[in-house]
Amino acid sequence: MGFYGPEPFDTAEATYVWTGLRTPGFFSVKVQGAAPNYTSGIQLVRDNEFVGGLAIEVMGWTGPLAPGATPYAVQNTFKGFYLPKILIVGSNKSVLIDVKEIPFTTDEAYLALVKGDAKQPEPAY
Repeated sequence: MGFYGPEPFDTAEATYVWTGLRTPGFFSVKVQGAAPNYTSGIQLVRDNEFVGGLAIEVMGWTGPLAPGATPYAVQNTFKGFYLPKILIVGSNKSVLIDVKEIPFTTDEAYLALVKGDAKQPEPAY
């Protein structure tokens, strides 16, 4: 029987995408690691009970347990106002990571960039 809970992770990164003045943008969070065999449905979930910032939990379904681990990479976006650091929580550690900032005119432009459908715009000088 499987169980739902926190999963281990190795690396995490976050980028904040500005979408306009006085408008909340969004955080794009990417996490990589190796989860125990047999784990599925790994996702990043906002911890709504965390106060004082933004905490993202790495969650998934594991079971039945088996020897070994399988590499994974997962990405998700979370709306909110800019924070210079966010907390990533997994079964093996909790890490406060720095947030990179990217100005974009629309969140669709950033999502196209993340998916590889567009090139990063040239800076206007």
